[in-house]
Amino acid sequence: MAYPSDVWGTTGQEKETSTTKKRALGTVLRTGNGREYAYALNGGVALAPGKIVATPVPEGNHDMDLVTAANAVGATTFVATLGATAAAKDLYADGHVFVNSTAATGTGIVYAIDSHAAVDSGGVITLKLAGTEKIVTATTTSSESSIRPNSYSSIVITPTTVLNRTVGVATTAVDASAYCWVQTKGPAALLISGTVVVGQHVRAMGETTPGAVVALDRDGTHENEQEIGVVMAPISVTTDYGWVWLNIA
Repeated sequence: MAYPSDVWGTTGQEKETSTTKKRALGTVLRTGNGREYAYALNGGVALAPGKIVATPVPEGNHDMDLVTAANAVGATTFVATLGATAAAKDLYADGHVFVNSTAATGTGIVYAIDSHAAVDSGGVITLKLAGTEKIVTATTTSSESSIRPNSYSSIVITPTTVLNRTVGVATTAVDASAYCWVQTKGPAALLISGTVVVGQHVRAMGETTPGAVVALDRDGTHENEQEIGVVMAPISVTTDYGWVWLNIA
């Protein structure tokens, strides 16, 4: 299904949620004043506003070295065989697939996915490619491929252990399995953990509080974790919410 990838909206639109999909996952919404949002599908746990959210852990039986069919040049589908985990209908809608094996043709070419049927564990998955995508270099049965979901699919509250990339901040209460907007740029109210300093960076990891941000110490033990923004006044005490200028997107 074709959707615009970027939209301009009005303030308040970012708080809309729905049980049906209205846009492609990852669509960018701009409402002015430097604020931007991404369209997302919540996972199985309700979200609270002001908490940061992340892409879930990749499915290990789908993310690398899948046996691949001989997909011909010009084909508008990409066919591969899953590992020992089933795939629900459209699990990878708005996601991507590519050949990861350097011993095969077509390596490194990324294709956008539109949709697919539900597939059993170990079954053959036929990925309908999105838009005008077509296979540009044929694959062979020696090819090995990798499928990944959209980064904004089945998002989770960022845990206290880094598992994947933080993608945004919840803007309102969101029910489990609902579609929503998450903020990626501009001024936002975030849950604070520990002591933060105006003008300094925060990172996407609260060691004790899921969904919170903490100060990013470039000389600390967590210096390589994802930077997501800069603290703005006023200073907030731990477990309160404070202003952060987001730079996630």
